[in-house]
Amino acid sequence: MNGEPDIAVPARALGDPARGRMVTALLGGRAIPAGDLARAASVSASTASEHLRVLLAAGIVVVDQRGRNRLFRLANSDVSIAIEALQAIAPRTEVRSLRQHHVSEELRSARTCYDHLAGDLGLRIADLLLASGVVTELRIGEPSSPPEPFPDGPIAAAFRIQPQQGRRPWARGCLDWTGRRAHTAGQVGAQILGALESQGWVTRRADSRAIRLTDLGAARLLELESLVTNLSQ
Repeated sequence: MNGEPDIAVPARALGDPARGRMVTALLGGRAIPAGDLARAASVSASTASEHLRVLLAAGIVVVDQRGRNRLFRLANSDVSIAIEALQAIAPRTEVRSLRQHHVSEELRSARTCYDHLAGDLGLRIADLLLASGVVTELRIGEPSSPPEPFPDGPIAAAFRIQPQQGRRPWARGCLDWTGRRAHTAGQVGAQILGALESQGWVTRRADSRAIRLTDLGAARLLELESLVTNLSQ
């Protein structure tokens, strides 16, 4: 019989600035080689290997072997939700350059959080889902089931939302450090990110987890927000 969770284990694993920078880099949902994580953490390759061993042992990250390459990624969506929540209570680092300022503003505007959207864009979409009844509630860390009947209105159609498949929660609130409230995780969050990318509404930055809203996406999102506002009046 197991007792209560021992939060000291992940806390110790994350309790180093370099390891913190590594897991933050992995929040974008990509699998990243150790060399790139070393650069993100500003440490040597040998030091990065030691840090990655700690994160692996704690179950924070897992490694994929692809030929001769070893790529690291966050273990699961629960880890990403926990890290995003820690960012909401963590002190802000000092911005020391114009580039850091631009990166910070881009991440605040829109970013990936594992396989879903976060930042101001993620919060705008969460508001649309709630206002239109596509999602009935978004509680931090708690799963939400699809409403009955299943939503088939313009918001669900625009974001190509599908019924629940498998055991993963259909929707779940993930604490956003930007707005300190919930954006949409779970299957719905992943479906929306995929739909926006496939329709050309957003593009990813190659060098960070920032997301850029395209002109098409900005126009379509304003249309949907106007539609929901008119329907609620």
